[in-house]
Amino acid sequence: MQIRLAVNLDLEPLSHLLNQYRNQLDYEKDYQACRSFLINRLSENDSIIFVALKGDELVGFIQLYPSFSSLHLKPVWHLEDAFVIDDFRHQGIAGMMLEKAKQLADGTEVLLINNKIDIEQTEMIA
Repeated sequence: MQIRLAVNLDLEPLSHLLNQYRNQLDYEKDYQACRSFLINRLSENDSIIFVALKGDELVGFIQLYPSFSSLHLKPVWHLEDAFVIDDFRHQGIAGMMLEKAKQLADGTEVLLINNKIDIEQTEMIA
């Protein structure tokens, strides 16, 4: 399993994953809108996307958005999205992606936060 930052070459398979993720959360499928959204994120470099690869296949992603915290008095990354395709769930992939994000956050002295779940409970995000 390889976990790395997303690059432009990941656009097509990542767009499909984003479309599946949104559909799983009861949003209408719209591949073109997902693709357009990701083109902007990747070109503007305004989010951090980690992808999980099994061989040559993208099987999951997490997306972080930069912000600041008045309470913590430091920059933060909000964990906004986490998705692993059904066939690869319960294999620790979300945890591996999250660990990679934590390593990057620690290395840049940024706080990694999520308003929905406890970051330490990675089983909750597939």
